[in-house]
Amino acid sequence: MASLKCKPPVIALLATLPERRELLLRALSTVVSQSVLPDAVVIVSDGDIPIDSSLVGDDIYLPLHCLVNDLENGVANTWNTGISYIAASWPDCYVAILDDDDEWDTDHLAICLTTARQDSWPDVVLSGLRMIRDGVELPRDPVKDARVKDFLVGNPGWQGSNTFIRLDTLMRAGRFTPGLQSCNDRDLAIRVLSLFSVKIAYTGRHSANWHLHSDRAALSSQGSQSKLVGLAHFYHLHGPRMEDEIRQQFFARSLQLFSWTQEQILQRAKEWEHA
Repeated sequence: MASLKCKPPVIALLATLPERRELLLRALSTVVSQSVLPDAVVIVSDGDIPIDSSLVGDDIYLPLHCLVNDLENGVANTWNTGISYIAASWPDCYVAILDDDDEWDTDHLAICLTTARQDSWPDVVLSGLRMIRDGVELPRDPVKDARVKDFLVGNPGWQGSNTFIRLDTLMRAGRFTPGLQSCNDRDLAIRVLSLFSVKIAYTGRHSANWHLHSDRAALSSQGSQSKLVGLAHFYHLHGPRMEDEIRQQFFARSLQLFSWTQEQILQRAKEWEHA
């Protein structure tokens, strides 16, 4: 493997809920088992009390910073709380996000860092993210060409757990959008890709797992009211830049995957017109 000397710090960021301790423990175990460890781990709880810092264990020295989201509840503000803390502590770093129900391969950070070094430390490194539904992998190729128009329709493969991004790029993009109940990853991708002279590098291989469970109530379930609100909010934010073909694909996908019609989404989108 290429030398990683003189690399920028890498800070792992996890957002969680107090009741998801078992999932967090699994996710955190894949952080502390990295072949190239992060320089620190920031865990933000979207609850009243911080996560116990003893979760890392005594056998691995890895600075762990446990915070509580002190903004309005929601995953966007939970991530933003962590990002603000990282900005104050490590102003020049990469932020590597891991959702509390997902996993990294042991060489995930090493692959991202090697790719970053080879590409002269770009704004973003995108690795592949396996889609695991009920324990079964659904075949898909790693993302190799991230374009705004693709994220206006759906998500070709940039989500929370394969986000590896320079802090200053994340800040320039405006961090995560508070109150957006879904499509947070797509919204961020669009804003990052719209930045002037942003540089994206691709590892070309999967190195993380995105877990989906049909037996657990999920935001992405068909008929989910939260998904309707999220789609409507997303359309309010990005609908004006959709060309007709992209708009048709967006609504067709929303109907096929989530059972929400164009009319229902447009009706809910009106809530943000005068906000």
